[in-house]
Amino acid sequence: MKRMIPVLALVAGLVLVLVAAWLAQPVLAQDGEEDEAGGSLAAWRGAALYAEFCQACHGPRGEALGEHPAFAAVEYDPETAQDVIAHGLDTDPNDGVAMPPYAGESGGLLDGAQIDDLIAFMETWETDDAPPLPEPNLTTEIERVSGYEGDPQAGATVYAKFCYGCHGEQGEGRGQPIFSPIRRTSEIRQIVGLGYNSEYMPAFGAEAGGPLSDEDMDNLIAYVASWPLERAAAGESDTPIGLNLLIVFMGAAAIIGVAGVYLTNVVRTES
Repeated sequence: MKRMIPVLALVAGLVLVLVAAWLAQPVLAQDGEEDEAGGSLAAWRGAALYAEFCQACHGPRGEALGEHPAFAAVEYDPETAQDVIAHGLDTDPNDGVAMPPYAGESGGLLDGAQIDDLIAFMETWETDDAPPLPEPNLTTEIERVSGYEGDPQAGATVYAKFCYGCHGEQGEGRGQPIFSPIRRTSEIRQIVGLGYNSEYMPAFGAEAGGPLSDEDMDNLIAYVASWPLERAAAGESDTPIGLNLLIVFMGAAAIIGVAGVYLTNVVRTES
């Protein structure tokens, strides 16, 4: 039995390490898929990136989503796509909005490999091999807040498709000034529907030429209103997730270390 104790301790330590590694995986707004035929996964990775960052303005395949210039149809141009995605583009200085730069060195969120994946996906638009865009990965029921007419569950889908790419999982921003936090819930209808005072924020409301109906806006507002409830239900604390993971790893390492010392002592004693 004494010989089994250190073995069990080692197993417990390894389980904790595996759990911590699983928790450390990035939380994605979209589900991804693999090419079952075994082909290049670049286009599939690009489809997930496109769903997160591009479809809100450019639609699933670059088709127009509204009448506002920000949502006009775009065509894939192999000669300019890399530069436009990396550094942004202002097609009309008079319309008050421009496409933001997405390259990290330009204040964006993507590295060169991710931009290459986006282009690989866009290259498939005129073929029969275009990967489907992944749907939002929504796995929890959203609690309705009294006083809001919209459906927060439907609003979560609207947010995932049209807001997450720039503003993060719950409006916390994406760590770059261009992709700022959502600060004032009471003004969401004006900010989203009519456009924010920013050169990169188009008006998403249908009345301003955008793709979101009044019902979509009601649902989105109801979802944003649920955020404090979601955070409380999840038991979130002010401790950063990175620190939590560090604590888990340190605990696992300590268990493994103690088990190793104990096993060494047992072996020495029995020998």
